[in-house]
Amino acid sequence: MVTTPPTTTQQNAMAYAGIPFASLSFLSSCYIIHHLLYAKPQKLKRLYHRLVLAMNFAALPFAFANIWGTWAVPSDTPYFTGAMGNVNTCTSQGFVKMMFSLTVATYYASLILQAFMGIRNNFKEEEYAWIELPIHVVAYCVPCAIASMIAATENFNPSANGCWYAKVPRGCDSDPNVDCVRGQDIKLVGYIVWFTTIFVYFVFPALVVFFMYCWMKRHICCDEKTSTVMANPNGSGMAIIREEAKKDMMHSFSLQIAVYLFSSLSTWVVILISNLYQLLTGTLLYNLAILGWCIFALQGFVFMVVYFTLQRMGSRPKGDSNSRIFRLKYAATSQASQLNIQSSSDGDLSSSRVFETGLSVDDIRSTNTAYTQRETDHPTEHTINNLKESFNFNVFDGASDPENPLARFFDQVDSEDDSAPNVRNRSRRNEEFELSDRRNGQERIYITI
Repeated sequence: MVTTPPTTTQQNAMAYAGIPFASLSFLSSCYIIHHLLYAKPQKLKRLYHRLVLAMNFAALPFAFANIWGTWAVPSDTPYFTGAMGNVNTCTSQGFVKMMFSLTVATYYASLILQAFMGIRNNFKEEEYAWIELPIHVVAYCVPCAIASMIAATENFNPSANGCWYAKVPRGCDSDPNVDCVRGQDIKLVGYIVWFTTIFVYFVFPALVVFFMYCWMKRHICCDEKTSTVMANPNGSGMAIIREEAKKDMMHSFSLQIAVYLFSSLSTWVVILISNLYQLLTGTLLYNLAILGWCIFALQGFVFMVVYFTLQRMGSRPKGDSNSRIFRLKYAATSQASQLNIQSSSDGDLSSSRVFETGLSVDDIRSTNTAYTQRETDHPTEHTINNLKESFNFNVFDGASDPENPLARFFDQVDSEDDSAPNVRNRSRRNEEFELSDRRNGQERIYITI
């Protein structure tokens, strides 16, 4: 079974079409490295960002090898436009592409692993930081061993848009009438390479996501208390709000995981279809293969987009830290609205911001207590929506206690299913109003959060 040689146009496309995409991938990885090392170095305190940094360092040589393209192919090789290398350059390019493609895949799979460990340990990183060193060891040692074995058996040869695992001449491994002049018979290694790639990109992440989802459903959504609250429409207002927030948390979790899984699938799906078609029919669809190589060369850019997308999806809305807005009860009554409470520029309320009003302190306390009890027992849709926003969380880079919203669900205090006296007591703890002085017939109120 001999594959039909590519046309001149297809040869040119194989040689040059992927270079712009690989260059964009290289620049994207450089940007992520700059972002983490210079623009936001404080992020490196978290394991997630350190793994992202390591993944992008590994993506640089992989992108460079793709830019190198057919220039590394031995100059006397037919059907390779731009070939100007030798056996050594071809072996070097194949080694770099093989090793770092698997290294990047390992780091990408490790992101979902550390996310699962983080959720299980309430994002207390000291409990699972031990996984970092094994991840680095596996990410480099296993790919290096595989690439070294292929190089030692002379199996890095011209293939597709450069040098990869193949034999010379093209098609000799599938045609009994053609002898292979370079490349020992190590089909088992080839199967290991494909199995490893499929496993770290698709099987392992899917398994971890499945266990993560089951664990979260068990600990967040399906406990006995949840079922009791949802079945009782007259239950505690705060409990109802928590259940609504849990639903939103699971929805946010699903969206972030979908983005993570789709990004890896999007860079591989065309290549997988092309290889599957070739395996079943014995014919290589060059145009489809070229498209797949171009998309795969764009891997670094895709990872950059996913990194910032996940960061945005998991961020708490500005000005809604720890539900301060909810604790102020939005000053919803007509009297409390006269306070004209405004957030400071960074979204937090100032601990000594001055507001002018004609209300007495007793009026303010009375209004706030009444509104607190009403909103806690029978929360409005506006209250529920704003509180649910404060429960947004980042699956991959969650904050540690006490800001992590998971802590509010796993460490619930039973007394939070409030009675009216508890509401009033908590209200006095959360909002303290002090009468300071009078100016021009008006009172100045200092509000301390």
